[in-house]
Amino acid sequence: MRQDERSSQARLRAAAKSLFAERGYEATAIADITRAAKTSHSQFLKYYSGKEDLRREIIEEQWSELNKAVVLAISTVASPAEKLKLALNMFISFLENDSAFRAILLLEHTATRDRGEIIVSHDFCEFVRVLDDIIDEMKTAGELRPQVDMQAFRSALMGAIEGMMRDQLRAGPEFAAQYSSEQVRSMLSMLVAAACDFHRPEGLQLTSAVDGVVSGSPDDDWIRYYLKLADRALSPSELS
Repeated sequence: MRQDERSSQARLRAAAKSLFAERGYEATAIADITRAAKTSHSQFLKYYSGKEDLRREIIEEQWSELNKAVVLAISTVASPAEKLKLALNMFISFLENDSAFRAILLLEHTATRDRGEIIVSHDFCEFVRVLDDIIDEMKTAGELRPQVDMQAFRSALMGAIEGMMRDQLRAGPEFAAQYSSEQVRSMLSMLVAAACDFHRPEGLQLTSAVDGVVSGSPDDDWIRYYLKLADRALSPSELS
């Protein structure tokens, strides 16, 4: 593909992402996208059959970026439960740091269907598999309460994050949802703790390629550490 073609497709993707987030998917016409991208309808049709293809590509691209960052970050963490907390906090940070993706995913994204069958995106499924593998590690390590269904637990955690952060976007005079992202993290931590069946040993050490060794820290220090690690893992320079 020539450089100008890559540039044209990238402009279409960037324009659509901005417009879908700002105006909404239904309110955005293909003509709006091509005008913002400074390209033509024929160029649009070279890459996409319609808006849905473009929205799907935008969402899959973002999930792919998150997956790479999460896999990188959790490789430095020993405890499965701490891996889970880190992965979920990275998802929250990812939505915080990309407001357009957050709006598209939480407000504008609907189920994709092919001949009536619901199609789940490949890269979203990859993120789910990462979480499922971590939760399976938790069960094997005895960190998960025996009565907790692993798939229901994962869905509850994902649903809690998406629901709380969606309601933040909906907040207004008629709908109260004025809590902070730290309160979202706090609620998530309580959900994880409720399903866990372990106590972190005193003096537990965590070795990181980012910050060296952290040992015996209070919970607040651990949260700060994981957020710092998540921010660095989500930085493009850390993924190169």
